[in-house]
Amino acid sequence: MIPTPGTALLPWLACALLLLGLTPSPALAGRPLLVDDAGTNEAGAGHVESWYARQAGNTRVWTVAPAYAPWEGVELGAAYAREVGASLRSHSLQAKLRLGSPAEEGGWRHALVLGLSHVQRQRGPGHYASLIASRELGPGQLHLNLGASRAPGGPTLGSLGLAWEQALGPATGHVEALAQGGAKPILNLGLRGPLLPNLQLDGSLGRQDRQTLYSLGLKLQF
Repeated sequence: MIPTPGTALLPWLACALLLLGLTPSPALAGRPLLVDDAGTNEAGAGHVESWYARQAGNTRVWTVAPAYAPWEGVELGAAYAREVGASLRSHSLQAKLRLGSPAEEGGWRHALVLGLSHVQRQRGPGHYASLIASRELGPGQLHLNLGASRAPGGPTLGSLGLAWEQALGPATGHVEALAQGGAKPILNLGLRGPLLPNLQLDGSLGRQDRQTLYSLGLKLQF
């Protein structure tokens, strides 16, 4: 049985529900996860991720996403994506804020993501928010996401994500499930590992509505 966050998380869940008035665009997760974790870069450190992905509907997208932490517990991120074989582009900006003090070993860690996104030919920016809870459990880590997003003039769409990641020798693997709005849920497997000291190679394979999804990417730490 998966343990629940407990009463300490309830105030933050309430805050997330209040943010529902805020594009169907999830928070930028650490590759190759779709479900985000509550960690941030150390102050003064950052990374750049780039990946190619096949999404539902046979859509193929290239994405570049840098992130930097100017202060401890605050990470600023951006993403630029372009559909392969089409002129459609999108970009987003977000802030990831650690909530509370770093948890003791085995305790829950919380974070809040607030972001703006824009898709080409879309009127104005969309908004999204996500509440994140993570904790170590035995040999791995559990991540829970509760979010909401809204495109200009559209309805507010909720999202719910659950992920488990675990070290597998020199690599780290994960399994996750993500449901957004009225879309079919995504079930995903992923693996990441070091290619060079500051360079990560990662990939994922998943299913959504009987369609195969996959991605392959790199992450450079600085």
